[in-house]
Amino acid sequence: MSLSDRLDELRQSVPGCTLVSFGELSSGLALRTSASKPYKHEYLEEILHQADFNFALSDFVCAGNDLVVVATPDEVRIFVRSITQDSDVICCVCDTAADVPLIVRAAQRLLLEMSRAA
Repeated sequence: MSLSDRLDELRQSVPGCTLVSFGELSSGLALRTSASKPYKHEYLEEILHQADFNFALSDFVCAGNDLVVVATPDEVRIFVRSITQDSDVICCVCDTAADVPLIVRAAQRLLLEMSRAA
């Protein structure tokens, strides 16, 4: 199963999830994305920039954090960073915070499988 297929599967397994993207924090690039509607490239860049900023701030306060959740009035952004490759991240956009635990488990599992395959 390809990475694109895995991202589609993750997004479709959570009813309130509209976007799942695999990206690289160091380059700021969204490498693969699964979305239920079209998103502009600038939006994906904003999401990755927000993930990078929040992980940098989190690392400053407490090293080793692999999860950041940002709630806005319109959506919940969930960033799960790989524990083996600090630059790899899965970014998800969901309707509610109730989706966080399911997204986190699925994203961590996917990142771990990716690191084992590399």
